[in-house]
Amino acid sequence: MNIYVVQPGDSVDSIAASQNVSVEALTYDNQIYPPYRLAVGQALYIRGGSPPEDRIPLYVFGYAYPFIDPDNLDETLPFLTDLYVFSYGITLEGDLVPPQSPDDWMIDRALEAGVRPVLTLTPFGPDGRFNNSLVTNLVHNPQIQQRLMWNLGRTMQEKRFGGLDIDFEYILADDRQAYADFVKRTTQIMNQFGYQVTVALAPKTSAGQVGLLYEGVDYRLLGEAANRVLLMTYEWGYTYEPTRYR
Repeated sequence: MNIYVVQPGDSVDSIAASQNVSVEALTYDNQIYPPYRLAVGQALYIRGGSPPEDRIPLYVFGYAYPFIDPDNLDETLPFLTDLYVFSYGITLEGDLVPPQSPDDWMIDRALEAGVRPVLTLTPFGPDGRFNNSLVTNLVHNPQIQQRLMWNLGRTMQEKRFGGLDIDFEYILADDRQAYADFVKRTTQIMNQFGYQVTVALAPKTSAGQVGLLYEGVDYRLLGEAANRVLLMTYEWGYTYEPTRYR
């Protein structure tokens, strides 16, 4: 797969010839219809194309619920590196709470497409919302952490997950250091078994930003603790929110 950006003077014929694909494949894959008008700067999907040698590999992932439409998942998988399965909750005892819908089918499809399925861990309470009491209980109790690590390892191996994403939100300011220590310990354990750990972070505009979503998140500590960090800037706006009238 390759992405070609339309240049001045390009046509579907010239692009197809330069990328060694048929005009039919180019127009079909990009939903281009007669008279085949192109816009400079337009990005085109090239089936089976070879990327330039100097191109930096792009890490692309997406969160998905197990109730996602199968056709939507199949259409998206060719463009993903990882598929983040959302999500597994935790109990006060350190047991995992699996998604309400079965996720085996989407794990199978991801693996068939060469995409790595990632287990997303969230501190969801019985109401399905983030519960910072679960976070406090976990990060200050080594025995509960040990039980959670065992449950994670077993589940990830049995279900063939290839990585772990820790998505904890609304962390209390008093849990700031303990949460970073938990992520560090989890990463060390998971790395021993070949799993990479990502930590999802609320998007902050300053280190001292006030608010329940931000005060328990230390970018430096968490960046040092995990293999990869994700800034959830999508929290600044969602495509499905209602129209705002001014």
